[in-house]
Amino acid sequence: MRAKSGTGTGVGPTGLVGREGELAELAAFLDGVGTDGAALLLIGDPGVGKTALLDATAELAVAKGVRVVRGSGVEYETDISFAGLHQLVGSLPDELGRLPRAMREALEVALGLGAGPAPSRIAVLNAALALFDEAAKERPLLLVVDDLHVVDQASQAAVGFVARRVRGRRIGLLGAQRVESGASFPSTGLPELGIAPLDDADALRLLSRSFAHLPRRVLTTVAHEAQGNPLALLEFAGSTGASGGGHGQGAGRASGPGRDVRALYGARVGRLPRATREVLLLAALEGSGDIGILEAAGGPGSLEELAPAERDHLVMVTENGRAVRFRHPLVRSAVVDGSTGEQRRGAHRRLADALGDQPERRGDHLARATTAPDEAVAAVVESAARSSLRRGDADGAIARLRRAAELSLDRADRRRRLSQAAYAAAWVAGHLEVSHEIMREVKGDPAARSLSAAATAGFLVLVTEGDADTAHALLMESVGQASVLSGPPSGELETALFTLTLASQYSGRPEHWEPLVGVLARFPEATPAAAASLARVHHDLGSVTDGLLRRLDEEIARLRDQTDADVVVRTALTASYLDRLPGCREALSRVIRDGGAVGSSMPALMFVALDDLYTGRWHASAGAADELIALSEETGYHLFAQVGHYVAAMAAAQLGALDACQEHCEAVWGWSGPRGLRRLENCAHQAAARAALGAADFETAFRHATAICAPGVLPPFNPEAVWSAPDLVEAAVRTGRHAEARRHADALRDAGVGHLSSRFALSAATVTAMTSAAEDMGRCFEEALALPGVEQWPFEGARARLAYGEALRRQGRNRDARVQLAAACGRFEELGARSWEARAAAELRATGMTRTGRGKAGEALTPQELEVARLAATGLSNPQIASRLFLSPRTVSSHLYRVFPKLGITSRAELRDALEAVPPGPSATGL
Repeated sequence: MRAKSGTGTGVGPTGLVGREGELAELAAFLDGVGTDGAALLLIGDPGVGKTALLDATAELAVAKGVRVVRGSGVEYETDISFAGLHQLVGSLPDELGRLPRAMREALEVALGLGAGPAPSRIAVLNAALALFDEAAKERPLLLVVDDLHVVDQASQAAVGFVARRVRGRRIGLLGAQRVESGASFPSTGLPELGIAPLDDADALRLLSRSFAHLPRRVLTTVAHEAQGNPLALLEFAGSTGASGGGHGQGAGRASGPGRDVRALYGARVGRLPRATREVLLLAALEGSGDIGILEAAGGPGSLEELAPAERDHLVMVTENGRAVRFRHPLVRSAVVDGSTGEQRRGAHRRLADALGDQPERRGDHLARATTAPDEAVAAVVESAARSSLRRGDADGAIARLRRAAELSLDRADRRRRLSQAAYAAAWVAGHLEVSHEIMREVKGDPAARSLSAAATAGFLVLVTEGDADTAHALLMESVGQASVLSGPPSGELETALFTLTLASQYSGRPEHWEPLVGVLARFPEATPAAAASLARVHHDLGSVTDGLLRRLDEEIARLRDQTDADVVVRTALTASYLDRLPGCREALSRVIRDGGAVGSSMPALMFVALDDLYTGRWHASAGAADELIALSEETGYHLFAQVGHYVAAMAAAQLGALDACQEHCEAVWGWSGPRGLRRLENCAHQAAARAALGAADFETAFRHATAICAPGVLPPFNPEAVWSAPDLVEAAVRTGRHAEARRHADALRDAGVGHLSSRFALSAATVTAMTSAAEDMGRCFEEALALPGVEQWPFEGARARLAYGEALRRQGRNRDARVQLAAACGRFEELGARSWEARAAAELRATGMTRTGRGKAGEALTPQELEVARLAATGLSNPQIASRLFLSPRTVSSHLYRVFPKLGITSRAELRDALEAVPPGPSATGL
């Protein structure tokens, strides 16, 4: 596309013909890079001139004082995560050394340049952005990435991440992508510039400037065959003699200019010396063009063999001398196409030897170098897959496990590796179709009865169809036959035991749990996040020891450095039973944000939604639950959608959205009931009981609560029985079933769950107070409300105050009752618990006190609001007012929040004057 002269009509300032408009846009783009950052994606057919425009822009950028760093997609490395990013980072070694240690290590580990804990995807992306920031400190930086359509997905994510954040950074991102690649990359949001073929006039102008010696008729024929494709124009004409012979006689019309150009490049590569072609093949298959790796693979003096290819303008060495770049991606393709299979395998073997310190890349090259089954190579590739999983590359792990299976000598090893790939696809990556496809390869073989195969088949049938019976049968048989070694389960056995626990957990039926108890007896105590520990916690919450809690807290503290999604989710699962989700929140959010592990994102969303539910952020909880339902149904994980319905039902119950709660409960019952998923049915009953209590429908609440368990009984493997115990006790008390209420309160207290968390302690103390003798009731409630840490559970605290106030009012102690009821009413109002607030307000009115809600200026103040306002006008703080009136500071704050609009003021400073205008006399009865 370059003309030999740079002046004249139709020639751009860089010598490009017919690209004046594109060059003008690219020049404006560069101006934006130098001032505020910019991003742009060139889209067009192969050979249309995208690479030439990238080159021209890079040259112009250098002339403007902009630093240029280049990379390119390599179709042979699309399954190597961060291979494309490796090229960009490798050009900035000095800046990498100046990054903070955590960021430097994140990049080094992700790119296979160093060892250490696997960084999260978001940590790698942030580190890459910080690296480019560092490189742009002294002068603007332009990142140029060709062939984005064959850049690996992880690097595409990195490029997109940077592209969305270049504004204000003096960083430019300029990429190129083939138009036929579809929408593989535009999701980054890059603005696009379409590159069209040259028109006839510009095509002839380009040819006449570059090949003035050829007759006009020949140039016209070439222009017609090349169809305006600049690369084809130059290569076709360059291979055509003065007589017009030498080109493919119409091949352009038959097969397209891009393919013919590739053939012409192939001919040029074929004329190079054999040693040159060998080094070119190493460069084409290695991908990054790293001079050090190429020299290590090619041997001493091998780089000198590149000279003929450089002289023929097929490759070039970068300005810093650290990398080799192909003139055009089609040259790389031609190099590979012109080699034999044995030549490619030999090159891969040499590259594998040169990459001993990069296990994943070494495994990939070894795999490509091997055609027959080879257990030693299969083991290396499987190890590389485990490394991929540790650093969060689920797709890479799946591809490597499948390749390891192909290379396995033993059929059992082959099926084991395939099953592990299928499990990773389903549990971590969220690719159900891929998992089913792999399992179809495994099905029907005796080796398919392995632990890995059973775990995968059981997991698939459980999460997609809710078939706990089949999952349990598959896994019990395989786990029961497994050899038990000394120490806790690990590897395949741990995965199978975890899946068996999930199946039994969702089932909630004795016929599934009782056999599992027998299996658990074979294993010693394990880490808190292990399957055996999860099963034991689920079996009996009260049996959890302080030692296990301490170890769980230690594991949660380590999650800040943990990016293996499986470890994060398993730890959060155990933590969810023991009120320790807040400590898992950051790690769970990383799993959701990274987006590379859709399967793990769904359970992570569950625990975020539950954390919001327990801590009173109900609208946020409902939003996360809705997202979980949509994602689960979209991807086919229908079981997880039911958990979303449960969380949504609980949030609706506590917000007082009774119809919404009922809809979600009906969805759970309708799906789970026919499948015998007793635990999910219990979850829906818990939500329905909570909604009925808020609406003061105590008989309905008792019916739902006792559907979970009978009064006085907390059966094993039924955590909902513990969580819903306060609902059953309250419903029993309010329906006159005092004996049942006392039995159930005793059962909860005797279960010994109070040491697990302040929420469990508050629940046990509250039901004890609700069922205590009249003379002990006040002391018991005061002790419950004084427990340390209960302020982090706002709903449970307000509920205890409501029960306390109700009991006081029934004893005729209205003044004391008002203190508790007003506090409960204020807290319910803050939480948005409309039905519970209405209950508290009704009780408050029953004491003889009218509590008006927020109103407009001119509305009357209640006596308590008036008293709070008068004390505030004297300059007392909220805690001081609370102390005088025997209220909580939060209640005082709530009163003032309603007083200001009633008085038509906006600050405490205006209180004194506003109160002087208030007419004498109370607006409500009794204080």
